[in-house]
Amino acid sequence: MYIHAGAGWHIRDYETSDGQACMSIFMSCLRKFPWRGAPRPYVARLIRSLPGAKIWVAEEPHAGIIGFLTLQPHDSYIDHIFVHEDWRFCGVGRGLLEVAREEAGQPLTLDVDTQNFGARKAYEALGWHVAASAGEDSGRSQIRLVSP
Repeated sequence: MYIHAGAGWHIRDYETSDGQACMSIFMSCLRKFPWRGAPRPYVARLIRSLPGAKIWVAEEPHAGIIGFLTLQPHDSYIDHIFVHEDWRFCGVGRGLLEVAREEAGQPLTLDVDTQNFGARKAYEALGWHVAASAGEDSGRSQIRLVSP
């Protein structure tokens, strides 16, 4: 589907056996976002989003699953995109976004925490722009971004 030959990873469709690895990445990332608070509501939201979502994983042969993305195809909205911290700045997020954009066939949207400066900078570098304030979610503010 999508192969980054130089880095050795590829992107493929999610399989149910990928669940534990994706959840591990998700939980690790949540711990890096202290403004979010307890993980329980975010885990519940992730689980609720899975049935209608199109899901891809990035996988490296030796490391296993290194990232994932969930897309709500009916409105081209990305609910979740998370990359293992050891694999950031290796193009994994960009690759996942490219696959989702290709699948959607139109610009994508997502919400990013205003406090997540690293993610905001990365999206900006990829040409995403602010569409609106997405409001407050559990005491944290978000920004709605649109892809090029």
